[in-house]
Amino acid sequence: MEQIQGYQFAIDLNDNGMTRSLRSLRDEAKLLRSAMQANFAEVRSGEGIMAAYANKIEDAKRAIEGQRAYIERLKKEQDGLDLSTDKGRQAYVKYENQINTAKRAIASLEAQEKRATNALNTHKSGVLQLRDAVETSKRVNENYVTQLEAEGRKYAAQQAKVKGLINVRKKMGEQLSAEKGLLAQVEQTSGKMSKAYQEQAVRVAELSTKYVQNEKAIRESNVKTLDMSNTMIKFRDKVGSAGETAKNAFNKIKEHAYLAAGTVGALGKLSIDGAKKASEVSSQYQVIYNNLITSGESAAEATEKVKQMQEDGAKYSVKYGISQKEIADGYLELVKRGYSSTQALGAMNTELQGSIASGDDFSDVIKVASQTLEGFQMNVDKSGNPLKSVAEMSKQTKIAVNELAYTADVTSTDFQSLGKGMEYVNSTAHQAKFSLSETSAAMGILSNNGLEADKALVKLAA
Repeated sequence: MEQIQGYQFAIDLNDNGMTRSLRSLRDEAKLLRSAMQANFAEVRSGEGIMAAYANKIEDAKRAIEGQRAYIERLKKEQDGLDLSTDKGRQAYVKYENQINTAKRAIASLEAQEKRATNALNTHKSGVLQLRDAVETSKRVNENYVTQLEAEGRKYAAQQAKVKGLINVRKKMGEQLSAEKGLLAQVEQTSGKMSKAYQEQAVRVAELSTKYVQNEKAIRESNVKTLDMSNTMIKFRDKVGSAGETAKNAFNKIKEHAYLAAGTVGALGKLSIDGAKKASEVSSQYQVIYNNLITSGESAAEATEKVKQMQEDGAKYSVKYGISQKEIADGYLELVKRGYSSTQALGAMNTELQGSIASGDDFSDVIKVASQTLEGFQMNVDKSGNPLKSVAEMSKQTKIAVNELAYTADVTSTDFQSLGKGMEYVNSTAHQAKFSLSETSAAMGILSNNGLEADKALVKLAA
């Protein structure tokens, strides 16, 4: 008795099932076919894809033999018919239709067997792993080169690019060899006219083209960097960075200098005076970029957002009369406190406005507003995730700054004193369901009664 994955079949493939009834042969041939489909999913789940394909090949062979046994029995039945009668002729046509249906089932099973064989050969060849390895190497190298370029490390980026291309070429060569071997196997299994062969032939042709393109990219790259030591690469990048910094400083001086004496007298605080200050601002934004990368932001996102910070910084400096260096320091303070680049961009304008409106030092406003937003969880959404919208962060910062500025304006306290108190009481107040306005108002009232805000927390906690 034939047994497959718990099924038993009474078909004796050697005697073509003559001991069984025609209906039993038909039903068991169908069951062999359906068992093949069920077994594939079961074996794949338990033993893996390669075992599943190997098992499917064997199941397909058994199902084909079952259909052939059924056909042979149908032909035997046809041979015993009396074709001189209408009944005999009608039965003959009925059996012939059943034979044709079984032949179509065999054709389908044979196609599935070939596909399973090709799939098994693909997995055995390691082609799939090689394809993944090539694509992964490309992405890793491209991202690393982009990061180095964003950091201004020109020669390090060029060297990394060449090394990455050479590494990809090696893996691509291994893949090309495996793809060609697989093409030969598909030809043997399915023939040159099959769809599987044509698809694999296209893969080989496309990969060959990519291999040639990779060779060209290597030739066009700065291969001289391969001969440079790490020390030399760092030195070349340092020299190049210094030249770029000087160039940027000169451009910033031209952009922000006010030539009229009256304007300089009134708004001199707004411009970056000289290459030294320009260099300091540029260095500060580089520190911000590094902090963003360390916190998990991508090089591309960090580059884009830092550029926006620089543009906003120049705009805000003119608008509010606060130096770009102070603004850059403010951005850095926010990022160091765990703000994302998006959150920092959303908070800055409002905090500058708060500094101007209250007359308090800008750095104090930054620290106090940040502490308050964090303590009252105004910088996260309902799920506790950081706000990702510049507009939403700006809205929340505006609420916090307005509440604090109002308290500082109408009571005897100020931002700095409020900050000392908020540093200790904001989380406790939030957990106790006190709103920011209630907390800041209470600290202001206590201050009016001769109790400094940094000591007011003791009263509030009580």
